[in-house]
Amino acid sequence: MNELMTPQGAIRYSMTGHGSAVVFLHSALGDHRQWGVQVEALSREYRCITYDLLGYGSSDNAPEKYDPADTLLALLDHLEVATTTLVGSSLGGSVAIHTAVRHPDRIRWLVLAGTGLFGFQPQVDGPEPAIYAEYEAALAAHNVSRLVDLAEVLWLVGIDGSERHVDPDHRELFRLMYREFPNSRHGEFTPYADINDIDALAHLAMPVLVIIGDNDTAFCLAAADYLEQTLPRATLVRMPAVAHFPNLSKPTEVSKLLLRWLHKTHE
Repeated sequence: MNELMTPQGAIRYSMTGHGSAVVFLHSALGDHRQWGVQVEALSREYRCITYDLLGYGSSDNAPEKYDPADTLLALLDHLEVATTTLVGSSLGGSVAIHTAVRHPDRIRWLVLAGTGLFGFQPQVDGPEPAIYAEYEAALAAHNVSRLVDLAEVLWLVGIDGSERHVDPDHRELFRLMYREFPNSRHGEFTPYADINDIDALAHLAMPVLVIIGDNDTAFCLAAADYLEQTLPRATLVRMPAVAHFPNLSKPTEVSKLLLRWLHKTHE
């Protein structure tokens, strides 16, 4: 991977392919490896860029209270990318939305998979809060084995899902990334500045593809519905038998979906 020193710290990035730029943003506790299948599929037609967010993978630890859009814009400027499509998963989706809010002239399209949204705090019911509490406790205690098992139930398989619907190779990749994070980062999450993008959504004019698995968490299902209702040009795609990571559960299907959507938006 290449290295870029930004005002917030050094990030590691890679770029492959030629054509219009597509930047892939990984989830919390993950890294650039999450997007391997999609990069391979899209790089035949697009200039695919991945990087490890500050605090993740091989990038530096993040400073206190920084804005992730600043780091992404530094990377785009360094690579001389005038405009790009952002493809974000979970936390990466939140960063993608926030970057589009701050720099709408630089972002042509958004693809959001199991995304969060800075400032979005719906009321959720059901069994998830108890599992979340166990998950947070395992992270705080650096109980890596328990953390990985709980993360797999919450995020990859889904509370109501089945392991048979998850691609086996990507299940191993997921478990590897989630084992590595507590050891390399001491279980500490990246300290973002206080961000709230709720009121800005209605002003985002670019086309947005929202992908959500039917077995995702109640929070993310609510976020997907909210984005569909609020964004002026949102298209919502629901994927059955998929939880929080559509691109890991159904990597080939998601790659084809991305290509179809990008071809359509480029027409």
